[in-house]
Amino acid sequence: MIVSGISTNFEQGDAKDAYPLAILTRPLPSMMGLQAFVAVASLGSLTRAARQLCRTQGAVSRQIQQLEQFYQQVLFHRTPSGMSMTPYAERLYAVASKTLGDLSSFSCDSQLQPDRIRLRLPSTFALRWFLPRLYVIQQCLSGILLEISTKVIDRPEFGSGDFDAMIARGNGQWEGLRSAQLFPEQLTPMCRAELSLDLQVPADMAHYRLIHANGSQQEWQSWWQTYAAAPMPGQHLFFDSLDAAVNAATQGYGIALADPRLFQDQLSQGTLVMPFPQWHSGEYGYYLVTPASSANLPKLDLLAKTLHSLV
Repeated sequence: MIVSGISTNFEQGDAKDAYPLAILTRPLPSMMGLQAFVAVASLGSLTRAARQLCRTQGAVSRQIQQLEQFYQQVLFHRTPSGMSMTPYAERLYAVASKTLGDLSSFSCDSQLQPDRIRLRLPSTFALRWFLPRLYVIQQCLSGILLEISTKVIDRPEFGSGDFDAMIARGNGQWEGLRSAQLFPEQLTPMCRAELSLDLQVPADMAHYRLIHANGSQQEWQSWWQTYAAAPMPGQHLFFDSLDAAVNAATQGYGIALADPRLFQDQLSQGTLVMPFPQWHSGEYGYYLVTPASSANLPKLDLLAKTLHSLV
């Protein structure tokens, strides 16, 4: 027999004021949708709500639409002064704002769970710089649990709520976010030792394949225009991460452009060499990035100080 719908079976032990177990199967709206709704209702603007939530305006708009579909009600009217709640939305706002506030207070109660920092890192940065220093970092964060996740794409975005801070490669200018530079990126060619024997001046690389860590040639073009008095090579190899690009150079498939601070092991072991002393400092660097609303939390301030002490 197949049974569908909402259970109406009450448990014998249910207290009078307890959440009735009979409605546990009832569908509930998205938590992110309720967050978007409360933000728009409070600020009266999709743009300001998106900035506050560190989400895109399109994402906030879609979450509001999904909430309207769930309740089968219009929640906002557009007016010259911004977004205005409908009567139904005013009732929902009273419930949603209290519920989200209670959940937030519970989550932030340090007595209920150990303090932690959820940190997201670019994959190559995690492997080549962060993890070799992890023991020291964790010792400095006494009493704070550090949870680490990685992602190939290091574009700062906190809309998922899955992490508190991240390290990102970029120019440090991200709207609605606070960034603190760890170190500026310094790039130099790297290749196998045997290949470097034929490289006397930068222009000699014109006969070899250049390896890129993404689909853009921007980094190599900047270095080449600065140091090589010859046309840039026509042979290129593109990867989706810096680690993959440098590994290809280690195997002799061409010449990669990277920051030596991330590849000290290979350089010290001789599996990689730097054929030229020229270092190119571009507009990018590595930054610790946090939402502006939480940038002054003591635990994140301690993390920033710890990382800066290890640079």
